[in-house]
Amino acid sequence: MNAGWTIREAAEELDPPMSEERVRHLVAAFEYEPIGQRASGRGRPVPEYDQGDLMRAHSAVFAIKGGLLIGVICPPSPRGA
Repeated sequence: MNAGWTIREAAEELDPPMSEERVRHLVAAFEYEPIGQRASGRGRPVPEYDQGDLMRAHSAVFAIKGGLLIGVICPPSPRGA
């Protein structure tokens, strides 16, 4: 079975850090489904998401945000245009 993270755990463990709200957006953007649920101690179980999926999505977002994929995703604009 794959290792899982809750939204809170992902926010605490990802580097560079990401807020819980942004992790939720990441899950929604990549349409990740929970791989399981974990008891929260507060009543309702909390969904767990695949740790590797969250790490890869996080890396992709920061690569795009940092401009590392500019030539890959869209070609640079022509000079003088």
